[in-house]
Amino acid sequence: MRALYLILLLSLSACLPATDELASLASQQFRESGEREESWLHDGTLHSSSALEWQKASFQNKRATSADFLLALNEQGRLSIDISDNEILKVHSEELTKKLNNEFRIIGPAIENTKEYESKMVSEAVMLIASQSGWLQNV
Repeated sequence: MRALYLILLLSLSACLPATDELASLASQQFRESGEREESWLHDGTLHSSSALEWQKASFQNKRATSADFLLALNEQGRLSIDISDNEILKVHSEELTKKLNNEFRIIGPAIENTKEYESKMVSEAVMLIASQSGWLQNV
């Protein structure tokens, strides 16, 4: 299973924007978007985080970070879903958050969990989930 995940991730990274670039763009989304005054969009800080940091974060932080990633993908012209309305964005952000929570679910003893997730990045998982969910345009 891990080999399949790695192969899929490597093939996606060859044709998708760099995850570091996406994380950087996502971290700027709310701060540059004055028209989005929704309180649930505030305080996303997990753009360049590992899965371990994701596991420890609040739902609000996760949801705001997920929204930032979706906005960044949309700004890059990569998103195939409509997020032009804040309520629709919120629904998709919550769905992405749930999928990331599942991807990074805590396993076994702390040492096993740390070993499994210390090198997995949120931005990489976002790209994988967005692709698997059919949220990315075919380029």
